[in-house]
Amino acid sequence: MKHMFNYCAIDWYEDELKANNLDLHQMVQDFGVDGIEQFVYSLDPVANKYKDITVGVHLNYWPYWMDFWLKKAKRLKQQFRNIRERNKYFKDAMSCDEWLSVIRRNIGAALALGPEYLVWHVAESNNEEAFTFEFNYSDREVLTAAADVFNSVCDEIPAHIPVLFENLWWPGLRLTDVRNVKYFFDRVQRKNVGIMLDTGHLMSTNTRLKNEAEGAEYVLKMYEKLGECRSLVRGVHLSCSLSGAYQRSLSHQVPEKLDMETIWRHIGNIDQHKPFHTEAAKRILETIKPEYVTHEVGYDSMKDLREQLPIQLKACK
Repeated sequence: MKHMFNYCAIDWYEDELKANNLDLHQMVQDFGVDGIEQFVYSLDPVANKYKDITVGVHLNYWPYWMDFWLKKAKRLKQQFRNIRERNKYFKDAMSCDEWLSVIRRNIGAALALGPEYLVWHVAESNNEEAFTFEFNYSDREVLTAAADVFNSVCDEIPAHIPVLFENLWWPGLRLTDVRNVKYFFDRVQRKNVGIMLDTGHLMSTNTRLKNEAEGAEYVLKMYEKLGECRSLVRGVHLSCSLSGAYQRSLSHQVPEKLDMETIWRHIGNIDQHKPFHTEAAKRILETIKPEYVTHEVGYDSMKDLREQLPIQLKACK
């Protein structure tokens, strides 16, 4: 079982490391973990000094993409103020084929880091739906389209590198219905695939969880319900999200000011990325026994990371 923490080499973090004379390689050693899971946004390989400690790579993803893929021009116009905004979101892709080329380039940038595995999100929600929870597409529709997208680009990935599909609480791969899990993987035309089970995302599908013990019990209950599909779970994104009170307080109305700050605050209130403090974390890992564990705690600074990560690492022992 390899343990990592999540990292993205953005200027914010890189500048802080430099300003405080910190070294990420040394932090990996100090934390006693095996490396990092890097989030790669780029489309082209970049000089990256963390290749030797990168165990996995999380590919770029688009929370909203179904209308583009299905060529729903009217709905697309409702989501973007102008064509420039749409082009920026889809990284200058003007068609489905061009978007697939964008995804291929992102995969190439990820592979340049020599990862042991790749992570791929399977979900769909536009900004309004993230608040209203009145989704335009069903789980099955998202799973069908996601498999089609993946099948169109999976030849870009060497056969020995597993692709682990991650669950969210939006339509797609929620992991709350084994029938949908089977449906999705039956459609995927690649052998070396599996599931990256995100505990925080799974906990966010149950608004009645009150503490870590209940959260772990729910995660393991959903895991057991996967039946034979449990063998697909090869990795765990470990964090705690007890956001039921916040979710129950929602009016499910679109805010008057729907800017990125409002959206990210809302998503962060649901998907809290807090560290586990109790043996609930250990119980999850001892039951699932994943190959990979990414301690996906939320942090705005290296100081946050150095305070939050040891809490969860201790809880796993």
